[in-house]
Amino acid sequence: MTIKDYMTLQPPAQMGPPPSAQDNWNHAPTDDSIWWQESGLFTYGDASTGFGGEMRFGMHANQEKANLYTWHVVDGEMVDRRIVIDQPLGFEHILQSDIAGASVRTIDPLSAYELRLAHEDFEIEGQWRHFRQPFSMGYNVGGATIAKGHYNIMGRLTGTGRYKGREFPINAVGFSDHSWGVRRSHLPASRSLFCVFDEDFYIMAIPVCSGTTRSMVGYLFRDGKVGVLQTESEMGYSFRDDWVSPAGCDARLIDEHGREVRLKGWTIGPSSTQTMGHGKYVTHCVAGFECEGREGSGILESAQFKGMPPSIRALDVDHDSWWFSESAD
Repeated sequence: MTIKDYMTLQPPAQMGPPPSAQDNWNHAPTDDSIWWQESGLFTYGDASTGFGGEMRFGMHANQEKANLYTWHVVDGEMVDRRIVIDQPLGFEHILQSDIAGASVRTIDPLSAYELRLAHEDFEIEGQWRHFRQPFSMGYNVGGATIAKGHYNIMGRLTGTGRYKGREFPINAVGFSDHSWGVRRSHLPASRSLFCVFDEDFYIMAIPVCSGTTRSMVGYLFRDGKVGVLQTESEMGYSFRDDWVSPAGCDARLIDEHGREVRLKGWTIGPSSTQTMGHGKYVTHCVAGFECEGREGSGILESAQFKGMPPSIRALDVDHDSWWFSESAD
């Protein structure tokens, strides 16, 4: 049985016009919605050492508030996991900001950034570099309103970390994105795979499931050529015994040029679950990958349905009934 046998496949997200250098900087809200947001995310992993984590810088301009989500794993230990909300908006640009002990500085727009973090016994001083010009892709599939603008690309973080007085080198790879616009209705259930073998072979795959339909947001970059991943691709996820954290994947990925890769992945160390707002949660882990005898690093993520899955909502029963609602009598 293939995915076509039990789901309706929608066309994959396509590439849009490439971002300009001006898109590195903030975008003025086009309306007065309190959900107009701008965010910059960097997430990275090193399977050889188990180090990895994320810094996500966010702001809601019309609320005049900033937020930070961060998690990091060192030697199998979660050393800094926080979501810090309702911070003062003391900066003009999200990619030139300081929030709750974390900072990002643009070195070269759309290319290089300085990342710093200091919280209790943990510190990072590093530089993130994109592998190439970022790609613009639409994420507004399956009824989601993620953002008006969105670009992303894979890259590498190098630098120095310190934990409880011990210094260690950082050489981790992963994913970065920058989004702006109204973010209110989140992606339905999704998986996210960010995998790097080298700077000429990397994969970003985010299949999106609405319950009965599925689409794909992603690409394969290999041998100097990018290809949009097709919805027929299969992720083959497995989960740890907490039933939430990804354990690994056995993926079959197909791009628009007919290139097919078989990819196995496994997660390393503790997971972190992020609250995205309005009942949406995403769980991520540092991951290692293998493809055609080559080993890579990155991140595996998983997001379950927010609230009631669409297939359950479709049943002809009052959703306020105790069959559906925990609070109902």
